[in-house]
Amino acid sequence: MPRLTSPRVEIQLFGPLAITIGERTIGPRELGGIKPKQVLEILLVAGGRRVPKERLAELLWADDLPQNISGSLATHVSVLRRCLGAHGVPARELVVTEPEAYRAAIDAAELDLDRFDALLKGATGATPALARRRLEQALALVHGELLEDEPYADWVADLRGTYQARILGARLDAAEATLAECDYGAALGHAEQAIAMDRLSERAHRLAILALYALGRQHEALEAYRRLRELLAEELGLEPLPETKALQSAVLRQEDVSSLLPRSPGVEGAPRLDDAPVVLLGRHNELGTLERVTRRALESSFTLMLVEGEPGLGKSRLLDELVSSLEGVRVGRSTCSELERHLPYVPLATAIREALQGVMPEPDALPALREILPELRLDGSERAFPEVDALESLVQLVEAHAPLVLVLDDLHWADLSTLGALAYIQRRCAPLPVAVVGAVRSEEVAPGHPLRRLTPTVVVRLEPLTRTELAPLGLPDLHERTGGNPRFVTAAVRQGSAGNLEQTLAETVLTRCRAEGPLAYRLLVSASVLGEAFEPEVLASMTLVDPIRVTEELERLCDRRLLSIDGFRFRFRFRVCREVLLYSVSPARRRVLRERVTAAGCEWRPEQAEAHAIPSA
Repeated sequence: MPRLTSPRVEIQLFGPLAITIGERTIGPRELGGIKPKQVLEILLVAGGRRVPKERLAELLWADDLPQNISGSLATHVSVLRRCLGAHGVPARELVVTEPEAYRAAIDAAELDLDRFDALLKGATGATPALARRRLEQALALVHGELLEDEPYADWVADLRGTYQARILGARLDAAEATLAECDYGAALGHAEQAIAMDRLSERAHRLAILALYALGRQHEALEAYRRLRELLAEELGLEPLPETKALQSAVLRQEDVSSLLPRSPGVEGAPRLDDAPVVLLGRHNELGTLERVTRRALESSFTLMLVEGEPGLGKSRLLDELVSSLEGVRVGRSTCSELERHLPYVPLATAIREALQGVMPEPDALPALREILPELRLDGSERAFPEVDALESLVQLVEAHAPLVLVLDDLHWADLSTLGALAYIQRRCAPLPVAVVGAVRSEEVAPGHPLRRLTPTVVVRLEPLTRTELAPLGLPDLHERTGGNPRFVTAAVRQGSAGNLEQTLAETVLTRCRAEGPLAYRLLVSASVLGEAFEPEVLASMTLVDPIRVTEELERLCDRRLLSIDGFRFRFRFRVCREVLLYSVSPARRRVLRERVTAAGCEWRPEQAEAHAIPSA
């Protein structure tokens, strides 16, 4: 898409929303009000993808939807465009209207997030001097939290958490780069800012200790180690990591500081736990199965494989490893999107484009294929072809370029046309060397889901990691806290302890719980006060909700893999989930809940409401 024809438009999402065109900057209060501003923010957070009107309305108004959704949205968009236009921004080029949806043309503007990501990518593998320059340029773009004037908006929580982690990583890498350049004062500054972001980051403390020692402040370096050891013991009941103890010993022995400096950005003298491929712990058998079946398919006949599992079990990482192992093969990969599931063939077309890059057919070679690949409609013809002709053209294309591997992530969000096409080519391309691999969230695929009509050749089901598989990491209570979920395990390992999970994952956990709806979130928060296991009748008394409705909602949350059934009670599947929710309950709310339980004649056991010591997220 061409860039805006008017002066360059720059959009700042770090801190409050700001739009700059030429020499003029438009602030969040100059966009026509809260709702028009939020419309623009939601479209920008969507990353240029289409946001259907119904979804946009849900994010704006939750359960309090206006009677005329389309008209209300049109009004807010009109106000937004008028305000943007008054300041010289080409509003209709930036906020695009599509059938039953809106989209932000982010590729036609300069986003600070894109610039930040590009600078981080450019720092990877660079020399210390170049890495430092790019990392510090990236950090200079950070003027505050992402869209900080929307602190409670669910629709920005995931993206905000992602960039908080990236900023912390950039700060730590900048400290290492400046150490490698022997600029110890700057390294100390970066390390201290990283500690301010995450006071339990042992890597940040190590960098600060090393910088202090390099500055000749040995006593302060040893004092910093002592404070870290006391902090870990008090907050987590843990000892510092071996590499941290080794650094303290080196300082005591007054070793040459040059032997302790990192060799390059992101690399320390000894291997770190946060470099370990945690998501692949216990997954070697599954990866071996995928590689073996894929190679067999490329030597013989069509194969459809599905990787199933709940969120966070490492499906996408498994697909990454599979793709990286396939050399000399045409591979196309795409990710299905919930926002695009009303558009036919989008994920399938994306994977085909990537796999056949450079060998795509001429527009007149397979004219019906334009129904799947619209870019082949270059002659301006509006002629429509029957779906079966389009699918037959797809079969001819696959036949001409096999062997071929197509990888589709989040296949549970695929549109019906894509699923139908997969079934069609599975039948018509049976003798061809083609492998299709899809990743599926188990809880998103009910028995009646269209995906269940496919007939996969192989299904690889991922389960949580076991205690034995986590044992090599050497972190106490890791399995009990994380439930063996690789997403939680990865965060724990990168922090160097299982006790800091809440700080890293609080936003993720709360966002997932809120996504289940207002009633489910209310029940989960109240249940956290009762303990890891609780009775539905007591929960109904606390929340003043009908016991039957409470039980049905809890059963649904079991299907969604947030709870599990424990006899006549229910139980949180992940202790970290309960702890994060419990930390969000104020003392006043606990008192009200206690009074309701007592008034209902149920027994209240005070030990159930004791909060785990959770750092602020």
